[in-house]
Amino acid sequence: MSSGLFIPAWLSACADEPPGPAIKYDGTVVVIGAGAAGLLAADILAAQGVNVVVLEASERMGGRVKSLRQFQDAVVKPDFPVDFGADRIFGSASELAIFASESHVQTVDFRAAAADAYILDGVADTNGAADPDVIAARTFLDALPGYTGADVSVTQAIEAAGLNARVHAILNGWIGNRYGTNNDRLGMKALAEMLSLAQSDNVQLTLASNPMEDVLISRFANVAGKVSLNTPVASIDYSGDAVIITDKNGGTIRADKVIVTVPLSILKNNEIQFTPTLPSSKTTAFSKFGMDASVRVILDFKKDLWGDSTAYVFGGTQGPEYFNAGIKRAAVTNTLSITINGSRAEELSALGDDMIPQILSELDTAYNNEASPNVRRYDSDGDTIEDAMRYLIQDWTKEPYIQGYGSYPKTGATNADREAMAATINNVVYFAGEATDATGYAGTLSGALLSGKRVAEEVIASILTS
Repeated sequence: MSSGLFIPAWLSACADEPPGPAIKYDGTVVVIGAGAAGLLAADILAAQGVNVVVLEASERMGGRVKSLRQFQDAVVKPDFPVDFGADRIFGSASELAIFASESHVQTVDFRAAAADAYILDGVADTNGAADPDVIAARTFLDALPGYTGADVSVTQAIEAAGLNARVHAILNGWIGNRYGTNNDRLGMKALAEMLSLAQSDNVQLTLASNPMEDVLISRFANVAGKVSLNTPVASIDYSGDAVIITDKNGGTIRADKVIVTVPLSILKNNEIQFTPTLPSSKTTAFSKFGMDASVRVILDFKKDLWGDSTAYVFGGTQGPEYFNAGIKRAAVTNTLSITINGSRAEELSALGDDMIPQILSELDTAYNNEASPNVRRYDSDGDTIEDAMRYLIQDWTKEPYIQGYGSYPKTGATNADREAMAATINNVVYFAGEATDATGYAGTLSGALLSGKRVAEEVIASILTS
């Protein structure tokens, strides 16, 4: 990678008058996917004068960044942005934090002076951090980046450490669910390697009043006109002098270079046919990572059950992570954003709307049977009725062009496998997306943005040296 070639997309986006082409190149670069990685790569290349076309399979840009400002068709609505995908910034110096700063959006440091509650023995405890078993679990969590033990699952490492079973669900919320799966599927050694690479503090931020999706799309307004929506790619033929890309609508486009930014699930499921077939080094690397089911549930309550200074409730089995989404943002509403990944998400996804009673049952047990009675209920006229709970479900598992949350390493994976997934083929076919990030931020929006930078640098370097 030639790091000196990179010109930040936000510098070009903020210019009053776009500069003339910086690179003389008569070819066309096609980007597959209009998520964060694809949009950033396209923006950088377009700013340098490269002819770019972006093909997006779905009806919208943004990928796994999807926002909703308010509850649809509800009279009482959350008084802050609701996000169904990336909704928090992890690390004050992360790529996403820099992105938000350059976008001039206000952020909220919700972690400052906030605490977490823990479901211990079925009951939520705001003083759970002082529990000896929770303290032992926290010590295990803090030691993750320095782990040098056997290549086992996180669950096996937890059991080997002798941690009490009453905190295993808390550890799953902290670790497995946080990285897109559950602890028995997540490789301990690969996770430790990834965490050791990430340069991050413990700051966590939300956007004060801007939906994450709006921030992303507005930043890349310069390339929005280059995006063709509803254009799922069926095949990429790079066997000849030009790359021939065929979409599922029967259209074809000729390119000189192609950047593939689709989710790992799409590649693993062979949704796109490559000619020639992808190298075994790449497909082997794909097999070492998973991309599990993912469900985000938004529930609005009439009563603040968890406390306005509580950031998260960990320890649930139905909901591994309950996030107080309005912390330091909401003036009126009490909203939980519930993230469920991995095997439990698979089970809840199969239930559809019937997942809501199961989640509420867990909350009722944790909060003295006060959850179900306090869920907001409305009919279309705004009158409270007992059988019309207001909730929202985003099931990423059922999104045909995403099919899950994000990539996670299995046992046996290494960071070198991330690099193999990212490797360019013949300076013609390039790969980006969060799964290809080898800097420690895979599985995150920061990782997607970093991969977009990297792949744009690779393409520019190839053009300049050809």
